[in-house]
Amino acid sequence: MERKFSKPVIIIVEVLLFIYAISLIFPYIWVLINSFKTVPEFYSNAWGLPEKFNFNNYIRVLKETNMLSYFKVSFIVTIISTALQLVLSAGTAYVLANYKFKTNKLIYSLVIAGFLLPSVGTLAPLYVFMKKTHLFNVYGLIIMYAGGLGASMLIYYSFFKNIPWSYAEAAFIDGASHFTVFWKIMFPMAREATIAVGIINAIGIWNDYFMPSILLTNPKVQTVAVGLRRLQVQQQYNATWTVLFAAVILATIPTILLYILFQDKINKGFLMGGLKE
Repeated sequence: MERKFSKPVIIIVEVLLFIYAISLIFPYIWVLINSFKTVPEFYSNAWGLPEKFNFNNYIRVLKETNMLSYFKVSFIVTIISTALQLVLSAGTAYVLANYKFKTNKLIYSLVIAGFLLPSVGTLAPLYVFMKKTHLFNVYGLIIMYAGGLGASMLIYYSFFKNIPWSYAEAAFIDGASHFTVFWKIMFPMAREATIAVGIINAIGIWNDYFMPSILLTNPKVQTVAVGLRRLQVQQQYNATWTVLFAAVILATIPTILLYILFQDKINKGFLMGGLKE
């Protein structure tokens, strides 16, 4: 039964949501506007519009900082980690959703437990493991991201539970192997989940500061998030904040474009993943 609310309640909720949305968007707009100002103009008029749109700050970011290198590392880590995570989480979810064996529930429970554990709580054993295996580098970072199956596996699990097993049975009759059924039939049918999970994971990996700051010890090999932090520390002494603002805008462009281009597919993927038979 659909619950109806009075008009005043709806108006109050809409106003509160609008205020909340503005509080989220305003800092980004402020940074964007100030990224086009010169340093003297920023200090004299931090809240006004620029006299003219000046792209020198963006040029300085690309020429005087290591942002291009940070972008390269972030793209490599994000693309490879997301691809591996999609395949591993989809494969795990497919097996747990459709094949019954003794440790099925145990594996499912362990995945859920790993998803619920706070990352800070696993930091000490993670540090020891990475040190012992010499994975304080990009490879270790990719492995960590690829192994984070939790939420991705749950979404795929729901999808595969709702795909009729008759498709697989028909393929088995035609002589298809278990891997062929998964890779060529079931995995493509979960396309909406793949897009939704892939975009969300890619955005999360791109924006992550915690793991790269721990695992990437080489100052020349850093992701965008860590690079921005290093640039922010430098600006405390140089006081050229407009350059930092330009770097922030450049760093957010890929994730904003991803979300804008695939917004409908993300919503559809999560909606379908939540449907039950």
